[in-house]
Amino acid sequence: MHSRSRPSIAFAAIALVGVLAGCALVQPPSPTTIVTGPGGQQVELSWADYPGEPYVDPADVLAAPRAEQVEEVGELLLDDLQRAVDAHAPGLAWERADEGGVFEHDGNGYGGATMHRTSNSAGLWVAQAPDDWPALAAALDTELARHGFDAIVWDFDRAPLPQQSRAERDADVVAQHGSLDPSAMWLWLGAASRGAEWVSVVLSDVDRGVGAPEDASSAPQQQLAITVGATVISEVDEHAYRSGIAPFDGLERPAPTHSD
Repeated sequence: MHSRSRPSIAFAAIALVGVLAGCALVQPPSPTTIVTGPGGQQVELSWADYPGEPYVDPADVLAAPRAEQVEEVGELLLDDLQRAVDAHAPGLAWERADEGGVFEHDGNGYGGATMHRTSNSAGLWVAQAPDDWPALAAALDTELARHGFDAIVWDFDRAPLPQQSRAERDADVVAQHGSLDPSAMWLWLGAASRGAEWVSVVLSDVDRGVGAPEDASSAPQQQLAITVGATVISEVDEHAYRSGIAPFDGLERPAPTHSD
């Protein structure tokens, strides 16, 4: 009686390569748009050549600091926000949490490359949360407005996501924040924007209101954390970026076709 032997490692590797190749073959094509050139000729633009990304306005990226300056600009903004908080709640023991940096993106969402990068600052953090959260939010909003940012949009105020009912949205808010009433929430998450730049704010107190859920027991007892971020390009890429986006100026950007 003969036993059936298992496929060799080499055969398994070949089979895996075949599967991966098959996956590559089913990647959707990059979208294209037909435009009329200066001489009246029809030109097909491939969005694989677009140096931006679907949901980012290139004008906002060009208005943001370059990758080489964004850290310095972010630090100055954090200094001003810290002073605004200190004027509202003096005596906080501030620390820096995590590390910041500038990170390249994988692709432009259409099967091509992007020149966009993401900048994240190191966190400005304190293991205390002032008692009057609405007043603190107002103080931050005032300082952010001075720098040209919109008011902070708090996550608990968001509209339902696509294909999400209001009841489902409310259930998510309660699960994350503890209540539908901001005064009884243990956690506030918010962000303010200025084009391609943003400021993120986290306020938490596990004993505030109804208190934090059990799965938040590892979180700090209290915290206030502020970070600055932006979608940016490098100085050395600016000319190529401007040239690259020019043929697509005024065109509606398609929905992303690739997961990169």
